[in-house]
This record gives sequence, C-alpha cells and structure tokens, in this order.
Amino acid sequence: MNKILLTLFASMIVMLTIQAQVAPSFKYQGVARNASNAPLVNQNIGLQLSILNAAGTPVYVERHAVTTSALGIFSVNVCNGSNATGSCATIDWGAGQFNLKVEMDPAGGTAFVNMGNSPILMAPIAAYALKSGGSSGDNDGSPTNELQDLTFTEATGLLGISQRNSVNLSGLKNDADADPANEIQTISLDTSDNSLILSKNGGRVVIPGAAAIWTKSGDSISYKHSNTVGLVFSPSKNETRFGQEVWSRKFATTNKWYDEFRTKPANLGKEVAFGAEIVEYPITFNRFYLRVNADTFWKAHTYNYTLGGTSGGALTQTEHFSQFLNGTTPVKALSNRMESYAGVGSSITYFGGVAGTLSGHAGLNGALHSITAHVSATGHSSGNPSNFSLNSGFWLNRSTNQSTVTADIKNFHIPYPKQAGKELWYACIEGPEAGAYERGTATLVNGEAFVPFTEHFEYVINPETATVSITPLSADSEGIAVIEKTAKGFRVKELRKGTGNYKFDWEVKAVRKGYENYEVIRDPMIITPVNNDMLQDALQKVEKN
Repeated sequence: MNKILLTLFASMIVMLTIQAQVAPSFKYQGVARNASNAPLVNQNIGLQLSILNAAGTPVYVERHAVTTSALGIFSVNVCNGSNATGSCATIDWGAGQFNLKVEMDPAGGTAFVNMGNSPILMAPIAAYALKSGGSSGDNDGSPTNELQDLTFTEATGLLGISQRNSVNLSGLKNDADADPANEIQTISLDTSDNSLILSKNGGRVVIPGAAAIWTKSGDSISYKHSNTVGLVFSPSKNETRFGQEVWSRKFATTNKWYDEFRTKPANLGKEVAFGAEIVEYPITFNRFYLRVNADTFWKAHTYNYTLGGTSGGALTQTEHFSQFLNGTTPVKALSNRMESYAGVGSSITYFGGVAGTLSGHAGLNGALHSITAHVSATGHSSGNPSNFSLNSGFWLNRSTNQSTVTADIKNFHIPYPKQAGKELWYACIEGPEAGAYERGTATLVNGEAFVPFTEHFEYVINPETATVSITPLSADSEGIAVIEKTAKGFRVKELRKGTGNYKFDWEVKAVRKGYENYEVIRDPMIITPVNNDMLQDALQKVEKN
C-alpha cells in the first residue's frame, strides 16, 4: 500500500455562536497525497481528528467521511464530526497549548494512519472568550463596595449582615443559669451489665457481648478471649495469657519492676521463666534471669551502691550465677562475680557455695600495685566472705615485675606405669629461700677438675650465694675440696695432693638473681574481698523480696 501524505493548510476559521450557546467549531482544510506526492483527487477518504492537551492526552475525538476535490483538497468543521468522544464545549482553551492529531484512511474506512500533529493556534482563543463574554459585569469602579460584614449582637440575639437584613436568634438561648459547667456530663461503665451510662439522665447503652469478654474487679480490668487466653490490666500488673500455662507479665512493687515470660513445658512439669527486673533501693541494680520454679538456672545482675560509714564508697558489682534452694536457703551452685570497692577489684568464683577469688588493687595514682589470686577449699563453706582463709595465692608486684605463688603444698603428678588408673605424685622441696639448683657428674684428671655451669644457670643464680656439694665415686678417694667458685662454674681438687682419676657427682644450690631479700617472716599479703555489713544486709533483703 502506498504511503499517504497529508498537506495541511494554515486555514482555521472560527465559527462561534454566542446567543445560541452551541459548541464552538473551526474549519480545517488539507490536501491528501500519495507516496509519490500526487494528490488523491475526487476520492472518498476517512478522517479521525483528536484534540490533544499539553500532556498529549486526547480531550476530544471525532470522525469525518469526506470526498476530496479535483485538486485533492478536503475541508471539515472540527467539533462537528460523528462518533464523538468528549465535548468541545467543555474544553478549557485557556489551560494551555492544544494540538490537532490527524489520522486518515485513503480507502474511506476506519483503518486510520497517523498523519501527524499540528498546534492549534489563535482561532480557539475566541472560544475561550465565550465564557467571559457571556457573564454580567460590574457596573461601577469600586472593588470593595460588594463586601459585607456578618455580626452577632449577644444582648439582642440578632445575627446580621451589613447592607442587608438580620436574623433574631434569641429564641435559641435556653440556659436559664449562669453556671458554665452544669451541662457537662460524665460517662461511666456499669460492670453488672457492661453498659455505658451518661450522667444527668443522659441514658445508657449496653455493649453487646461485652459481659463475656470484659470484666472489672476493683482496679483491674480483664479481657477474656477464652479460658486460657486473655488480658489483665491493673495499676501494678499487666498480664497477657497466650494459652494453657503460657503468659507474659509486667508488674511492679514499691521498689521493683519486672518483665517476665513464663511457661510450663509438659515434659518438665515445672514453671520456667525468663525475665528482667530493676530494683531501686536499698541497692540500685538490674538483672536478667532464667529460672525453673524457685531454682535459678542463670542470673546476671549489676549493682551500684553507695556505702556509708567510715569505710563508705561506691560499690559496683556484676554477677553471673546459678543457684538452687537447699531447703529454704539459696545456694549458689556456680557463680562468677566481679566487683570494685574502695580501690579494690576482685573476681570471685563459687562452686557449690565455696568461693575462690582473683582480686587486684589500684592505688590513687591509677597504677596497679598487685594482683592477688586466692583459691579456698574451706574458707567460704558458709557463704560468708568474713570466713575467708588463704590456702593458695598468686601475687604480681608491678614495681619489680616479680610474681609469687603460694600453696599448702606444690605438686606434680604422672601416670603410674605399674597400675592403671593410679598416679604418682611428687611434692616440691620447700625452703626459706627463692633458690635454684643444678647438678651433674664430672671427672678428676690427675686430681683436679673445673666444672662449668650451663649457660641458662648462669642467668638464673647469684654466684656469690652458691653452695657446692661433692660426692666422690671412688673408694680410693682422698676427698675432694672446692677451691674456686665463679659465675661460670667451680674448680675442685683432691685432698692430700691426690692425683686420682675418677668420677664424682656434684650439686650447686644458689639464690635466684633479684630474690636475695626474700622474706621468711612477713605481714599477710592477702587483699580481703569486699565485706561490708551494710552491703550484706541489703543484698539479703533484696534476695528475700
């Protein structure tokens, strides 16, 4: 099929009729040509014309069936076509730019081909003027003489408008007294039948079905969805039940606030709860806990407490523990507590109520003077830190960078080869010095020998404190004497100017370098864990409550 060309004439004639109030129309003419630019003469063609707004959206569409002239010219009146969609009378020509979209079927049917868009320029401006031309005008030049005032005179009850009449509203006044509040009504709930009551004989309304789900008892309001699901609201407790033995609860007492989730697993048969609480006094602290019935499986809390008296100070304590009831007495089965008070920091671990500690002491200048470790198998059996006794410990002296270990007895152990399941235990030799030793076997040559120390032994000992023991390994020995001691070793010689050639055992003991002033009798080095009667009393009250 040949492509059709359309030549548009810039000829749009406005045909407006104000008095008859018909829709405006304008004439549109064009020349239809084929792909070879030859006019389509004396031929029936079909046209579809669309008026598009600035956004390209059609606001009016119509169709025309016309016959071209001997020159291929056609002419139609836009807004007077058939099969119209929309109305030209409602087009707001002042809204902006409009375009005319032309589509043509050269065979006179409805198989339209888009021939392009053309802007609609000046002619429709007259249509826009129709709206203003048909309106009545203001016959004077004053811009304000049409403005009026609306007033109300309370004394007379008249509502008036300036330059016009007034309305008497005094008959609407029915308050016979000067009390501005006696018409105020209150609304209340009657829990006997769950009805809302308006005071001053205002009537009542029964809430349908409310009696079955909402109830009020004292200060508590409850919503009952079923026997196991519901809500309870009261000044000290909010509770949500999710099912049989499963609920969440928030509640408060004078100095405590709790948020807890509880359940009772069928396989356990006991109540399990996880929650958090804040206690305000006598000790301010918060903690999280997991418990089964009254036994606490896990609890973590932090205390901040200011102690009074001569030993007053701020105590900060963080503890993680599990405890079980021994009768009615709670016993900490496993616990780790870290605390700081009056410059002393400690970490205490409980096993079945028996405690061991690791503590550090910080001076006012912030330097860590010592770290003390205490392990007690007997001292805390009552759970009272005042019964603490030192069984073993570890000290670090930061000023000398030296450490000390103490215990009732120091051991090492190995498996016993001759009997399975048994061990051999050896205890360390004790003495009043911080000493070290080295031993070995050497040989006299012509009655004389020099025994060198190993290199590492030279680094460990103070040679001036060395003591040498000799054991000849020959029955013909005349005896052996130590004739010289140095930092590198020692020299021996056989007595009576002997010239023996035999082996001998030797052992050297000496004080370790830096520990020459080891004290045998000294003041106790233990740093006592925090122990304050006020604190202990307060903690016991918190636990009981």
